[in-house]
Amino acid sequence: MGGSHGMGGGGAAAVAPAVQVAPQAAPVVQAVAPPAPPKPKPKQTREQQLLAQVKGNPAALMQMSDQDAADTVAAVEKQAIATDGSQRDCFVQRYMAEIGWATNKPELLTDAAYEKARKKAGEESMYHADKNFGGKTGKHYNQQLQTGSTAYYSEGYSGAGTYWAHNSAADSACYGRYQVKAFLNRKAKLVTTYTLANDARQLKRQKPKLYAALIGAKRGYGRNEESLYPILAAARGCNVIVRDTFSPQVSRSAGQYIVTLDRGALTMSKKTVAGATTYMNNW
Repeated sequence: MGGSHGMGGGGAAAVAPAVQVAPQAAPVVQAVAPPAPPKPKPKQTREQQLLAQVKGNPAALMQMSDQDAADTVAAVEKQAIATDGSQRDCFVQRYMAEIGWATNKPELLTDAAYEKARKKAGEESMYHADKNFGGKTGKHYNQQLQTGSTAYYSEGYSGAGTYWAHNSAADSACYGRYQVKAFLNRKAKLVTTYTLANDARQLKRQKPKLYAALIGAKRGYGRNEESLYPILAAARGCNVIVRDTFSPQVSRSAGQYIVTLDRGALTMSKKTVAGATTYMNNW
């Protein structure tokens, strides 16, 4: 038998052709522009800078230089106020808004809860009365004092603010037939007009320009003290003025004038009286 190559013989195995892979293009990188620099804030005017210092800071005015303080008074006088009768067109109204006191509200309780809280605090009631004025009823002003968005700063020679007769509904009724009552709570900080008169004399010596500016900012029949006393009290951190021309020591007696600058110092009854008289009893 001749030689055989055997099964499967006869040559090399076939090789599959190599797979051709197309070269990948390099990724395209998008250029990213750097962020634009923030726009510079508009530069504040000097008036704006002065107002910013007293914003929420009752002590700031007396800490300024004499000229800056006087210019701040002028800047405050230019500020707008509500023209719906809920605010009085006076410097103190504007200033109390700037320092943040005008919008503070009293603690308001039912009459039963009020009397319970008053007795626990060992306080006597104060009474405030309003009359019909400016096309609005005295009741309207009572309600504004209790719940309004801003306080109304009445004129007066012991300083513009809210006037109360301490422990005497009858004395309060001299000023109107619509009456509310309150007592001073723990937020109240008291100072007498005797102390404020001394502060005013010192201010006149040390900062004559500021003194003159505040005197010039008065309104109504209040004379000099109407603008001076509330600002001097606020600078001390005091939100209640007690009418006492003889002593720096705070004491209160029936019928004495109390002037509040910040309703946050008050706890008030929701009850009101619409027919207050000068011979009525306390309620």
